[in-house]
Amino acid sequence: MAARFLSAAWAEKVTEAVRDHPGCAPAVEGVEFSVQFEIDQVPDGTVAWYYLDVGAGDASLAIGTHSKPDLTVRTDYATAAAISQGTLKIQSAFFSGKLAISGNVAKLLMNQRALDHLADAVSRLEVEY
Repeated sequence: MAARFLSAAWAEKVTEAVRDHPGCAPAVEGVEFSVQFEIDQVPDGTVAWYYLDVGAGDASLAIGTHSKPDLTVRTDYATAAAISQGTLKIQSAFFSGKLAISGNVAKLLMNQRALDHLADAVSRLEVEY
């Protein structure tokens, strides 16, 4: 059953998919960072917040705000959906002006391998957009 994008059920499915993906555990070993996402232009007219937390050889996604994210990514719903679907990489969206990043951008660049594996795991999920 598909989970609605940006819902608590979606965050749980993302976390499960990441933990089950064979390439993710080795990719996040020794890696620690957190990314806060702020998504505007959500179809229901709200702003959505979720965060990715990577550390201790594990990665999880949760709805809400992180107390001390390393960086914050701000974008619109269409861009966030394309990233989630695996049709757009965060770097490409950034360089094309579709999202803004603040905070420790070096962490994003240094952990690209981990992010690529996480994106691969998520792209296989059944998600309702």
